[in-house]
Amino acid sequence: FLILAPLDCQRPSGEKTAVRQLITEAYLEPLYEKGDLAEIRAGFHPDFSMYVLYKGRFYINGLEKWLANIEKNRAKNLPPKSYSWKFESIDVSGQTAVVKLRIKQDGKLKYVDYLTLYKFENGWKVITKQFSMY
Repeated sequence: FLILAPLDCQRPSGEKTAVRQLITEAYLEPLYEKGDLAEIRAGFHPDFSMYVLYKGRFYINGLEKWLANIEKNRAKNLPPKSYSWKFESIDVSGQTAVVKLRIKQDGKLKYVDYLTLYKFENGWKVITKQFSMY
C-alpha cells in the first residue's frame, strides 16, 4: 500500500478534472480567446476578489470591476496576441481548490496565476485570483 499511495496521489481525481474544466471554460478560453464574458461571470462567485500588486501599490478588484476592465481593453482593438497556458498544479482538499497557471503571451511567460475555488451546491466557483506579471 505504501508504494502505491504516491502514485495514486498523482492521478487526476474527478474533482481535479472538474476544476480544470471550469478554469478552462470559464476563465482561460473566454478571457484569452476573447469569448463571452458571461462565461466568466458563470464560473466566478459574485463576491470574487482579485488581488493586484502593481507598481508598488496594492489593489483589490471585484468581479464587476475586473470584467469592466476587460471590456475596456477589448474596445481598444489592440493587435491580436497569441496565448497559451499550462496548469502547473491543481490541489483539491474537500470543498477547496487551488490552481497555479503559467500563461504565455506570444510564446513568452506573461503571467503566473493563483486561483482559489470553493465547491458550492451548484459546483466549483473561483473566489480569488492573484498573479505575477512578467
